Amino acid sequence: MYSIIQKIYEKNNKILKEGLKNVLNGADVSTLTGAIKDFTDILGKELFSEIVTQIENLVFEDSKRKNQYESVRFAEKSLITKNGKAKFERRYYKDNETGENVCLTDKVLGLEKGERIDKKVKAELIQKASDQSYSKSGKLVVPEMEISSTTVMKNVRKNEWKMNIEERREEEKIKAKNIFIQVDEDHIKERGKKGCTISKIVTIYTKKRTLTKPDRIPEVKQIRKELVDKFTFSGLYKDTQEMWEDVAYYIDCTYKKEEIETAFVMGDGASYIKAGTEWIAKSVFVLDTFHLEKYINHLNYDEYLKTKLQEAIDQFDPISTENIMNEAIKNIEKEIKEDEQLGRNIKRLENRLKKIKETKTYLMNQWKGIEAHDIYKDKLTGCCQEGQVHHTLSERMSTDAKVWSENGIDEMSQLRAFTQNGGNIYQKIIDISTTEKREKKIEELEKRIRKKANKKLFGTTGVKIPIAQARDELYYELKNIWYGNAV
Repeated sequence: MYSIIQKIYEKNNKILKEGLKNVLNGADVSTLTGAIKDFTDILGKELFSEIVTQIENLVFEDSKRKNQYESVRFAEKSLITKNGKAKFERRYYKDNETGENVCLTDKVLGLEKGERIDKKVKAELIQKASDQSYSKSGKLVVPEMEISSTTVMKNVRKNEWKMNIEERREEEKIKAKNIFIQVDEDHIKERGKKGCTISKIVTIYTKKRTLTKPDRIPEVKQIRKELVDKFTFSGLYKDTQEMWEDVAYYIDCTYKKEEIETAFVMGDGASYIKAGTEWIAKSVFVLDTFHLEKYINHLNYDEYLKTKLQEAIDQFDPISTENIMNEAIKNIEKEIKEDEQLGRNIKRLENRLKKIKETKTYLMNQWKGIEAHDIYKDKLTGCCQEGQVHHTLSERMSTDAKVWSENGIDEMSQLRAFTQNGGNIYQKIIDISTTEKREKKIEELEKRIRKKANKKLFGTTGVKIPIAQARDELYYELKNIWYGNAV
């Protein structure tokens, strides 16, 4: 191995010499660090290519290979790594049984057909893309390559970013008397579509924990809260049933169900949110205070009535609430009639009347969700889903007039939730690749069985390509590993 590194060093040390020379002649030290970075990138690429070449030789000389595969041709491959683009040659072989051409070295290296980017680089690209634009992500991960935004986007969209929720052992399941399920949505601009597309978000947790963080002034404390046992789902979820099936399955896998006394489904009262009470055992719907206050504020034009309405709601008095809304409607209707008689423009008042009628309908339809605040006042923690919407979705997807495709909205929503749940992007890529390989192997095995059953035998004379590379200690190190003799 050392001789290979030495050879690469001798070939490229002029880069280091030039950087050192510049520093000694008065240049900033960054000149030298830049030269070291350039050198190590070249070292990484060339060392990688050399190792691949030696592995290729081992494959070629393997006796098992010779019994089943015939060498056909060399083909060059390039792979984008953290050190830049590495190039190497490897053989294609013909399978004597199936007649198919395969690249055995690619299989040994775990490279998929057409794979041009190292999986670690892919993972970093996707991680960056979850927080910033595709174009910025491509420039940051391998700066000298400037990977295109299209390439980054394709890698994000290649995978489904839902967490794999596995069954936990009974003793590992979370014990909690109350669980909280917050549901909301973000409105995201879709390319070629009027209006916005809705991406839904569900946040599950057991309690809130208050954290204090010292500000610049020691005497002042910045208070923030943390959701305990937090888990997030997000995506288009056009099928509401699919969303609640995911949530129900997660709860079933994660919590000791017999310990749960109440599951609080919290949101703005939309039908798809309330539907959660049909899927989640021991659940009740609670109207979140953010949307409640939003509707109360529709009476901002009349402080007296607004105060009366707030008091009625605080006392959980539906009759008084309805009466106050009727009074507000009656007052506006009277104003409209008077202004009509005077020949004034009544459009503003008509809009107000429409909004107040909607407010009355909303409050009456959501009264059970309002009343739940009184019934369960000792258990409720307050809803903070608006903050979750911003943190998970809006921050990346609906600010700065961003426009997305429908698939892009769904996949990025899933990815954002995946990373916030602590998902390992690299491992996800490996798992998907492993699954695909397993399925491919099964398919290949089935083909072999079918061919043998049909007594179809395939053979080839092949083309034997001579090996020109000299043997060194790297080759023998790899050979020892190959045959299981490594220390």
